[in-house]
Amino acid sequence: MWTFLELDTATGLMWQIQYDVEGDKRFKSVLNDIVLNDSEQVNGRWKLYPTQNMYQFLLVDVMVGTVIQINGVQKRTNVL
Repeated sequence: MWTFLELDTATGLMWQIQYDVEGDKRFKSVLNDIVLNDSEQVNGRWKLYPTQNMYQFLLVDVMVGTVIQINGVQKRTNVL
């Protein structure tokens, strides 16, 4: 099982994607559903940088220098 982050680099929208090769534990969940910039939506405006903590990332607006700390990833609870 693998977990990925998907980032719309023009708006800052972000999703967590969990992929399982067996196919029964795949899901996509919203981490940020708010467009972070009201002005220009330019591809490559938002970049995601890892930190030393594997559960924290820095989301950077490379046009104006805004930095947002992203904490953690969501865990899906298996229902038996």
